Amino acid sequence: MRFRTFDELTPSQDRDRLLVHLASLGGATDRRSVARWRRRSDLFAEYVGVFAMDGERVVGQTLVKRLTYTFVDGPEVIGAIASVGTRPDRARHGIARRLLEEVQRREREDGIRFVGLWTNRSWGAHRLYEALGYADTYAFPWAVRAPSHRRPPLRPASVEAATRGDLAGLDRLHDRLAEGRIGFCRRPRAFLPTAARNGEIDPASELLVARRGRALEGYAYLQATGVRTVCGEIVATTSGVRGQLVAGVEARAGGAAVAFQHTPVTDARAFFRGRGYAFLDAGWYVFMTASLRGPWNERVARAAFRPDDPRFLCTAGDRF
Repeated sequence: MRFRTFDELTPSQDRDRLLVHLASLGGATDRRSVARWRRRSDLFAEYVGVFAMDGERVVGQTLVKRLTYTFVDGPEVIGAIASVGTRPDRARHGIARRLLEEVQRREREDGIRFVGLWTNRSWGAHRLYEALGYADTYAFPWAVRAPSHRRPPLRPASVEAATRGDLAGLDRLHDRLAEGRIGFCRRPRAFLPTAARNGEIDPASELLVARRGRALEGYAYLQATGVRTVCGEIVATTSGVRGQLVAGVEARAGGAAVAFQHTPVTDARAFFRGRGYAFLDAGWYVFMTASLRGPWNERVARAAFRPDDPRFLCTAGDRF
């Protein structure tokens, strides 16, 4: 089996890459989107990804990002492995294992100490990652409120849908309020504007902002369907602003079920309890990590990444 990097793929092989991504993961990463991220930020590793080749055909892929994680003793760049997939007709041929081993080799040679990925503990891939030395490090909590048949609440007057013109300011607000915390505190440059430009986030439907006059005081990132609304990211300057944003999310949900995830839950558990929410301390989705320099297990991983520290920060935008 041979490997190629993103820039080594021919146009026909890039179509193969998109087919693998769609068939195995249900999505697609457009080449223009990758180019935009590379121009505007240092989100991707220099080689962008590794692609397994059978002759001239792509049969497996993984993308590789570089994220800054703030440990207790300071920030450090980690390898972020995303979109691991193989052609369905080449399943159980060891392709995913070989891809990950190649990524880990490249990351080790680039001086990276830790790599991480997100997966579901109920998937067979979780067993593969464990066999390659990855350990469960953080499974995010949930706060859930059941559907209501009462009249839906009104959205607070201070809360409204975001515009594209708000996005750079929201990035600055996130960075300012992440100061003094550990975890996923530092995002790539132009994070929200680039994600919106690529169609990865829709400000009008997925972002609510709180304003005082013309000043931005906070935002909530949510995803809604007709049966449920999930919010995994709230950034607010005060507890009062947080309450306004939560009320805005609930209003957007109407009478449907509403759930909050990640740090917003651990930062304000008593607040959500007072609003009638039930809690699940960990779901199936998990952040796994591996060390490229020594022995690793769940106890060691949690001691290094510190997800139980009150300062820990991880929100929906930090999943990759």
